[in-house]
Amino acid sequence: MDTSKKAKNHLQISASSLPETALLPGDPARVYEIGEYLSDVEEVGNNRDYITITGKYKELPITVCSSGIGGPSTEIAVVELNKLGVNTIIRVGTSGGLAPDVKPGDLMVISSCIRYSGTSNLFIPENFPAVADYLLLMALVSACDDSGVNYHVGMGLSLDSFYATKPALLRENFPSMIYGKLEEWIAAGALQLDMEAATLYVLSSLLKIKP
Repeated sequence: MDTSKKAKNHLQISASSLPETALLPGDPARVYEIGEYLSDVEEVGNNRDYITITGKYKELPITVCSSGIGGPSTEIAVVELNKLGVNTIIRVGTSGGLAPDVKPGDLMVISSCIRYSGTSNLFIPENFPAVADYLLLMALVSACDDSGVNYHVGMGLSLDSFYATKPALLRENFPSMIYGKLEEWIAAGALQLDMEAATLYVLSSLLKIKP
């Protein structure tokens, strides 16, 4: 296979390099919301659903890039950000609470996740763990403590589908391989579910990025 040709850059970044730390919201609109808290903001990429800005938060240079929904679009963002110098990525976005004590508005600091990720499975077998960098994890926990917010630390459930966990929204008795297992995963300690964490954690481990 000829690998001499570079893959198309989907992010279409105009800068030759980016700040090493990146926030990764899914929704492009949230990039601009985060930008309101930064100084020296510059939009360096705007292609499809990938909006990328750079700026500073309390003098810390930072990148913010939207990743879209799910594993495949997250893969593109992670790989192409890393090629431009990003080595720490924090996903910031919404997720669905599973544990009984998780309330709307609570923050989730996910230490690891159960993998139902077709994207990450194409890189490495399913028994490879999807885990966060422990130093970054502790930094996020410390920040939550300092802020006084209500937060939870633990395991998440990450899968490449939105409606498979909600088959009744399609029609009655619609088939789902995961829906019947949700109670089992909740009992095992899953705090929440999302569509990006497994891809981010596995790829970051392989690329030596701190997720």
